[in-house]
Amino acid sequence: MNQRERILSLLVGGLFVIGIGQWGFTKYKTAIKQRRSQFESLQQRQLQLSELQFQGALADRQMGEYLVRSVSSDIERARSDYQSWLFDVVKKHNIKEAKVESDRPVPGELFQQMTFRLTGRAGSPDIFALMHEIQAKDYLHRIREFDLKPAKTEEGFTINMAIEVASLKAAPVEATPPRTNAWRVDPDAVAYTDPILNRNLFEPPNRAPSYAGEKTLQATKGRREAFPLAFKDSEQHRIEFELVDAPENVTIDSRSGTLRVESDELEEFKVTVRASDNGYPRRAVEETLLVKVVDPPPPPPEEKPPLEFDDAKQTYLTGLVQGAEDWTAWMNVRTRGKTLKLRVGDEFEIGSVRGVVESIDADRVKIKIDDKSITLTSGGTLKSAVDAAE
Repeated sequence: MNQRERILSLLVGGLFVIGIGQWGFTKYKTAIKQRRSQFESLQQRQLQLSELQFQGALADRQMGEYLVRSVSSDIERARSDYQSWLFDVVKKHNIKEAKVESDRPVPGELFQQMTFRLTGRAGSPDIFALMHEIQAKDYLHRIREFDLKPAKTEEGFTINMAIEVASLKAAPVEATPPRTNAWRVDPDAVAYTDPILNRNLFEPPNRAPSYAGEKTLQATKGRREAFPLAFKDSEQHRIEFELVDAPENVTIDSRSGTLRVESDELEEFKVTVRASDNGYPRRAVEETLLVKVVDPPPPPPEEKPPLEFDDAKQTYLTGLVQGAEDWTAWMNVRTRGKTLKLRVGDEFEIGSVRGVVESIDADRVKIKIDDKSITLTSGGTLKSAVDAAE
């Protein structure tokens, strides 16, 4: 075998070995993938079985609850017991001309269905109280039909109701009535019936009044103060007022809403007021106000009555006379026919002008009025000099 044949045989052998290795590696990968797929399938199956087991436990628990709530498995006894209980409820809620009839039971795989038909006449509060007691009783039952119409000849409404009741075949024959109320129904009959009875079907929902006034009121010590409270109702309903929490010295007018406070002490206190409208249904709002009792304000300064005629307008400086030691200003008040002889430091009041003489010389007189100084010359009036200085 020459060199070329040797190299060719080595290449063929290498390719064969590589092919065998590739085939073995592919078989290995395929086996790993199959095992992984089988493992994931088993895990999924395990989850499904766990889910079924869990669902079965829930169903078993639910069935146990249903068995407790079911009427007797004896259909005749179940019909008699439920009809007797229904008659007691009807009598309790004053349903007049009441009739309770039952249809033929409908058989099923796990239970039998009975239908009871109740007819009668009563006022709306009694009818909805009856509905509450039926739905609150934790039987396996439901109100399938409910027809309410105004009575034609009597007061109140006529009622026509169909109630479906389930009797489980696995329930005991001596089944006792449920001892607990249905959790889906409010146990308070008032809370159940109030949203039904207190509804206005012909107008938008009634809104409560609102307060738009000051929340801090200031009263004067020793006085009887009145505060009209600014409550408003968007539907323009009449509002009635009452005090919820207030001291004895506070009263309120129930119609006008005027709050009256009288206190002889300096104090602060809170007052809670309730405002109720006469809409349907009635709505109310409460507002807490702070009342501060303060000292009365100081009396206003006394104002002089206006002068019928101002003498200062007819007062003239008629002379400046020099004496031995000082000067004298002669001021003639023509309306009085009187001449005032004033020296430095003299105070005077003529009409609306009241002042003090500051200085006198041969040409003028300086007069101080409050915090201003004015100059009066011969022939001028006192009022014009004051007006010129302002």
